[in-house]
Amino acid sequence: MLTFPDTELLDRVAAGDEAAFSLLFARFRDQLFAYLNKVTKSREVAEEVVLDVFVKIWRGRAALTSVNNFEAFLITVARNCAIDFLRRAQRDKVLQEQLRHAMPPVTADAADGGIIREHTRTAILAAVAELSPQRKMVFLLSREQGLSYEEIAARMDISAKTVANHLSSALQFIRDRLRIDDGAVSLLLLCCLR
Repeated sequence: MLTFPDTELLDRVAAGDEAAFSLLFARFRDQLFAYLNKVTKSREVAEEVVLDVFVKIWRGRAALTSVNNFEAFLITVARNCAIDFLRRAQRDKVLQEQLRHAMPPVTADAADGGIIREHTRTAILAAVAELSPQRKMVFLLSREQGLSYEEIAARMDISAKTVANHLSSALQFIRDRLRIDDGAVSLLLLCCLR
């Protein structure tokens, strides 16, 4: 079996070389499966998402020539595919039932959960850092210090309505940055910023 450095392999895949794509799949499949199995806690889900990831990579292969760190790119695509899969599961009752039976219960102390929470917290804080100074202050006073709208308004010398508008806009900005739905943002903000 031929071996190529990752960059040459990516160039070949980008050019439509199916044999190179098979090599790419063989080279990264097990690593990606291990990551997704830890994240999803389900071999079946991990296997399905691995296939989804590589289908996406093949379909978007022309962009591979601009990828500098393929492993980081792969993990990002995998995370997005896992989120897409879980969104589909959220709408599909049969799939939800299959997942319920396939996945062991997850405890709050699970090490992987801590890693995921920390990764999510980092992504949220990066989005918060991009907020305007006043909006950022409102957000941090609300989420990190647990102040009410009235307390924030008094501290910042603005109206409670302005506080509500800033917080709503901040949450929408974070939601857009993370590309996740309202319920997930609320849950993540509660879990990750306390």
